Amino acid sequence: MRLDLTVTVLLGTLLQPCLCMPKSHILNLRSEAHAMFHHGYDSYFKFAFPADEIRPLSCIPLSRDNQPENFALNDVLGNYSVTAVDSLSALAILSHTSAHSHEQFWRTVQNIVDVYYPTGFDRDAKVQVFETVIRGVGGLVSAHEFAVGLLPMAGIPGVGINGWKYENQLLHLAHDLATRLLPAFTTDTGIPYPRVNLKYGCVNVRPEDEDAEANEKCRKDDEEAEKGGFKPLWNERTETCAAGAGSLTLELSTLSRLLQRFKEDYPEEVEKLKKAKDGLRHKWDDVEVFEKVSQDAFWSVWERRSELNLVGAGLDAVTGSWEQQSGSLAGIGASTDSFFEYAMKTYILLSASPTVPSLANPEPSPPLAYFDAFEQAAAAINKHMLVDSPAVFYQGVHMQTGDAMVQWVDSLSAFWPGLLVLAGNVSIAEKACLFYTALWQRHQALPERYIPARQIVALQWWPGRPEFAESVYHLYRATKDVWYLRVGEMILRDIQRRCWGRCGWGGLQDVRSGEVSDRMESFMLSETAAYLYLLFDDDHPLHKGDQAWVFTTEGHPIIMPPQKRIRGKRSAIRNTDMQMHRQGYGRTKAPTCENPKMLKQEPEVGALFSRVASRTDTFHSYNAVGLNLLPPYVPRQPTRITLLDNENTVQEFGYYNDKDEENPYRYLIPYSPTNGSFYPWTLPPEIISPMAYCGKLPNEHKLDLVFSVTQTKPGETPPPGWINIRGGVLINSLSGLRLGFEKQLVEDTIEYFVTKIGDRVISRDEIVVIEKVNIDTLHVDGGIRFQTSKDEGYEVVFDFETEHKPRPTPTPTSTKDSLKDKKFEIKLDGEDLSDEFRTQVEKILRESLLRHLPTENTNTVPERTLTAQPLTPDSNKFLIRRHLHAILSSGIGAVESPPLAGRTHSMLHSMVHVVPSPTLPWRSVYVAGLACDQPLPSIAATYPVILFKRGKCPFSQKMSNVPTSSAVKLAIVVNFDESVPTHAGYEEVVDFDGGGGVNDWVALRDDHLIRPLLDRYQVDSRNGQRRKNPVALVFVGGGEATYRALADARAVGLRERWKVTLDGLLVGNLVPVV
Repeated sequence: MRLDLTVTVLLGTLLQPCLCMPKSHILNLRSEAHAMFHHGYDSYFKFAFPADEIRPLSCIPLSRDNQPENFALNDVLGNYSVTAVDSLSALAILSHTSAHSHEQFWRTVQNIVDVYYPTGFDRDAKVQVFETVIRGVGGLVSAHEFAVGLLPMAGIPGVGINGWKYENQLLHLAHDLATRLLPAFTTDTGIPYPRVNLKYGCVNVRPEDEDAEANEKCRKDDEEAEKGGFKPLWNERTETCAAGAGSLTLELSTLSRLLQRFKEDYPEEVEKLKKAKDGLRHKWDDVEVFEKVSQDAFWSVWERRSELNLVGAGLDAVTGSWEQQSGSLAGIGASTDSFFEYAMKTYILLSASPTVPSLANPEPSPPLAYFDAFEQAAAAINKHMLVDSPAVFYQGVHMQTGDAMVQWVDSLSAFWPGLLVLAGNVSIAEKACLFYTALWQRHQALPERYIPARQIVALQWWPGRPEFAESVYHLYRATKDVWYLRVGEMILRDIQRRCWGRCGWGGLQDVRSGEVSDRMESFMLSETAAYLYLLFDDDHPLHKGDQAWVFTTEGHPIIMPPQKRIRGKRSAIRNTDMQMHRQGYGRTKAPTCENPKMLKQEPEVGALFSRVASRTDTFHSYNAVGLNLLPPYVPRQPTRITLLDNENTVQEFGYYNDKDEENPYRYLIPYSPTNGSFYPWTLPPEIISPMAYCGKLPNEHKLDLVFSVTQTKPGETPPPGWINIRGGVLINSLSGLRLGFEKQLVEDTIEYFVTKIGDRVISRDEIVVIEKVNIDTLHVDGGIRFQTSKDEGYEVVFDFETEHKPRPTPTPTSTKDSLKDKKFEIKLDGEDLSDEFRTQVEKILRESLLRHLPTENTNTVPERTLTAQPLTPDSNKFLIRRHLHAILSSGIGAVESPPLAGRTHSMLHSMVHVVPSPTLPWRSVYVAGLACDQPLPSIAATYPVILFKRGKCPFSQKMSNVPTSSAVKLAIVVNFDESVPTHAGYEEVVDFDGGGGVNDWVALRDDHLIRPLLDRYQVDSRNGQRRKNPVALVFVGGGEATYRALADARAVGLRERWKVTLDGLLVGNLVPVV
């Protein structure tokens, strides 16, 4: 029985209270997030403080070790109670609903003051600048703002437990810690060294006398260090990353403003602090320095972006150059993520309080400059990294070319949807978040790296990262869709079930097996737990009001302190605005955010149901991560299940943390009430609109393959990955290329066709040429998916000499677009381009390439010439190579294996169209005509190639008129039948005098060629005896045009035709050549 639509809607109205998440359930989840935080933090504070961390399984403190190269541990742990400092802001957030959190906040502050305030962070610990700023400085600054009431917190600002009075100690400690990091900013590039010693300052040297004062400036060479009484510690690594260098502006700019305000409000206290000989380090005479060096570092990174506005990962702090390997990778995950985040958030933060020009910083960047940088970067990311099928995610690309470079997606990139929300692009953020939601359900966590194309885990651990929870939080704040509450519930339940330890929450060593790591990084509490708590606390004071505050990349809320109204302030801001317009940052229309309520989503649903759950593409992502591979149901007890992935590989999956019987969440059932493909597993099916439907999976007949980048030698210029040729594209190198394939039906047979190479669209009538050896040695995803096999046809290859300069290769890409995309080639259309204009364009490209190559290797840059080269410098003749599809004869007189020319092409290693090479074996052609009436003259026996016209007599008779000679290698018969549909096409193939274009690389297939029948044995025309070595006969089309071209050929050869299959299906337009 089918319900009427009116009845359905009426029923939905009656059931409305049941379809949404009940308020009591939301409050319960908030309470559980609160308990999650305090289970970890209280254990740390009880058993580990003042150590940096606690081991959640063994309940012992964790501190840095004495291994200098153990960066994974020692970059973060600086012996300054990282977990306590990093968690203060989370305690302040939780204090609104918990007296325990409020008390624990002030108890922690008092303990930190007692331990560190007398001497500051005077620790012989070499730490990473980035981690120390975001966890240490950021944690202290945010906690200070909560403590003094700049950010909302329960209780009376500045008053702790039992009336303890707060006197800005956290601010002074943040000042001390940031001052100890300043020696890292002494590079000539403005990019900070990646690490610095908190006690001695210098990154690579330290005093021999440990009681000596630390040097403020880092030494740059060993000789200078020895003169100053310093000795090197070890070979210092100066490689940093875009995120590490460019993600310091929020914390350090806010610190500068707070210190400026403190100097104005408490000048006498500042004088006392300046006179103190022992204790805290400070920069009271130049508190603006923190804001300046952090912003200079941001712009130093941005200025080094590629012409595509892509930012690489690794770069050298001393030289400012991108690292050879890591520097070429542009992405939104590890090493680049927070750079984009801070571009957007610095704009938000500074918009309320722009940097005022000063003597130390006379021309500060206006807030809109950061927004402009974010817009350019986001546009480049969407153009080059966005993959929209079968799900929306972002791939890593080469920063100079935009070509795909890696296949994996890392868990850090899950922050991107949340950042898109802040930028107003909610629609794309929703689509991107679906992929991470499905991936989380697939593995009950986010693996560090995942390869969507293969649906496999590349790096298996999850250390408790907060990026996914952060994006879910922001999307819920923007849309208020109950879907995100259910996703947050899934995250919370899976952490409870899989990560519980007696003294905290361990990360997962392997998301597949469920093995728990005995380490709880501070962000598990300060970010992951805090974001989940705020997700379920709609009434939190942080969600009220319209002040410009932001979360740092470590989840610390910060806000600029209010400025005093002083004379000249308005004019200073007005001057900043004028400077902003002079620099081109002004806009005729103020940027606005998308209103998610105005987005046109289909199907439209009311408030009764989840709009995200009712989208037509919501469940497309399940297919992209392999949720469909899971069994329909999971046993309702702790166990591991075994399943086959899409490559028929056995995988074990641990659904429970069943190693610790004390885990109170051990028996949570992590599965949907419907089936394994339904995600999140906490989603009730009832919140999906009854009128919703799942759209057809996009691109189900499409396949994308991404090939890894082949590293080149230092200073070596890689060849262009692909170039345009006559009739299609030549692939020179698969390094870093992304190839798109599509299945099509051809005469009742399914075949693959190459449809895209990078961003180059391959039309239906184009071919893709590749060297056969590149296919034969190719392994994709660890297996052999491509196979080559011989085609039944052959190709006649011949060279033709002409005095007409061939036209440039035609291409669908315009000059403007090609220069903008900066591939390693120029693409020019049309005949009306003057040589002068073409020379100017080549000069522009050459200079552009030189700017991105080391100066000592500039002589290695090849010329990018598009025209064919003369045979000799003094010659005005050009040699052009052409190919004709040929069919070998059959019958008792035929040759089974004709003589082949071997290699007929050398792949291009530059854009120069040189004289064709290697040379072809047969250097002369005897033009025989019909050759039916009498034997050919004896002179024909000296020619390696005999050329016939078809007609008048059988093929066997023509061959009987050829004199026997070992010099004769090949006979070619040309078809003159004009009724053949493909006949007219040969006019363009052999159009030399009209300037028909430069060399082609493969013959166009002619399915109308016949196979010549030699029904008699070949005999000698002079004595009638059977030949011991018959001559090979091939048949070609084209009539008079082909006949004249072959008659005048300077050289001829014969080669085999090959074809390629992918996963057993023929690739119709991919042609391997030898």
